[in-house]
Amino acid sequence: QAGCVTFRAIEDFDPMPAGGKLPGCALPHAPVLLHSEFAADGTHLAIEPQDWRWIALHVGFDLRTHKGGKIATRLPRVPALGDLELTGEATAPDAEGRQHIELQWQVAAPVLEPGEKSVQQAGGVPWFAGSGGGKLALDRRIDLARGAVDELRAALQLDVTFGPLAAGARLAGTFEQRWRQHEVLPHRGEDFARRVDAAIQSAIDPILHELRPGRPEFATRPATKDHHCGEGRMALALQALLAAGHDPADERVQQALADLRARDVRETYSLGTALLAIEQFYAPRGERDLLLAGRLQRPVPREASAIDRERIAEWQQRLLGNRDASVDGAYRSRWWYLGGKGFDNSNSQYALLGLYAAQLCQQPAPRSVWLAAAEHFVAVQQPPQGRLRALVLADTVAVQDQGLAALRAGTGRTVAPRGYNYTLPGAGPAYGSMTAAGLTGLALCAAALDDGKGRPAVLGRIDDALRAGFAWISAHRSVRWNPGPVPRRPEFFFYWLYSLERACELSRVGAIDGWDWYHDGAQVLLALQDANGRFGEATLEEQCFAVLFLKKAQLPARTGL
Repeated sequence: QAGCVTFRAIEDFDPMPAGGKLPGCALPHAPVLLHSEFAADGTHLAIEPQDWRWIALHVGFDLRTHKGGKIATRLPRVPALGDLELTGEATAPDAEGRQHIELQWQVAAPVLEPGEKSVQQAGGVPWFAGSGGGKLALDRRIDLARGAVDELRAALQLDVTFGPLAAGARLAGTFEQRWRQHEVLPHRGEDFARRVDAAIQSAIDPILHELRPGRPEFATRPATKDHHCGEGRMALALQALLAAGHDPADERVQQALADLRARDVRETYSLGTALLAIEQFYAPRGERDLLLAGRLQRPVPREASAIDRERIAEWQQRLLGNRDASVDGAYRSRWWYLGGKGFDNSNSQYALLGLYAAQLCQQPAPRSVWLAAAEHFVAVQQPPQGRLRALVLADTVAVQDQGLAALRAGTGRTVAPRGYNYTLPGAGPAYGSMTAAGLTGLALCAAALDDGKGRPAVLGRIDDALRAGFAWISAHRSVRWNPGPVPRRPEFFFYWLYSLERACELSRVGAIDGWDWYHDGAQVLLALQDANGRFGEATLEEQCFAVLFLKKAQLPARTGL
């Protein structure tokens, strides 16, 4: 029944490549194993390898070889390499459960999933395409009574050439891993909330350190194809600090707010984030808990100052002016960075987040905008992908109050998974952060349209699209990477977690087909956080996304699906 197991981990590569960067390792490596990552019988890891560092972990935590003997297995789909064929032998464990494993391994052509071959051909970049191999010497200690590995020491010798995903880099040497069990943590154990709260408070300091005048990241620059969004970065830092409960009277916060109010904010991301920051400044403490407890039926209207009401109205109008001009706004509302002809689903969800924040501040957008935005997000959802799923969505309150019992409860409604990509369905496969963006847009539209002024027909299609989107997330679930095509996985990892939080919290989804997304994401972030409060090598934006995820900053907008 463990929620996860944390480890004391030491990893070292000899010789370390110039610059200290290991090719093929684009994602942060958290020393934690989640219960949801194991096969149903608990004998081995069922997730795909995050990267080549997981070779020893997949072998070391596989209890199907606990009796010793010959080993011949295949480790599938190691990014930038391929499938790995492993052969060798394991000794029988001694009286203390110690066991030695010696393997040779070779990169082999991967078995592609349906649809992957055509995607790779269209993109021209093979996702695996590596070559080479090596050896693995591994010692582990097994607690046979508990059926768990307490400790492993591995020496992975490799001489490989990676495929295009790692720029064809070559890596030769020995990678040593030492993982020793630190804690077995039950699902949402007694100190889970305390550990999360401590992590949030520790994470504030790195954000405050960077929230100071004159930083180039916050500069206003002429719009280019790179879209600097300096004001958006500043607003994101403010939103994260305020959501985390930092004192709004802090001089640094007040100075940054004054700076933001004085800026000529134009880009959609920056406008949406600026509105979120101002709304958060006026949000009452404890509002989320009151909403979940049913003591509030809807969020409390924000009482903004005169100058902020003026800014909110100005930023709202600029957002409305940034809609895609290539379609009739009466039928489709969708956004790009600065308007004109074009759109993407990321800008579109941020525009709606900003408009919803303005509505909380008593500055509602026209109902027609929400209707047209709903039509957009329903229209651009991808075609069905994969097998039908009996989707079970557990309410946030049930998961908090009932724990494992809530994860096991419920009967599902059969639905076909359907995700989102950055733009139109034919422009590429669906992936996690954009599927969550689509769910965010749909939920905001549903909340804005469920206003007692009649039930528009689109609400039924919104509910169907939401269920299909959550089914896609269930089919591709991960808190190790941005789900979807292998090339996308290292991109926007922290943004994916924050996007998942928004999508689920807006619709009060606490678990998806028995998967407690918040527990698992929080455990990975807790394992990544260092003594200074930073989540690994997180940038300022990534630090903010991590805080917003842990804090569950998004208020519920609906009573659930």
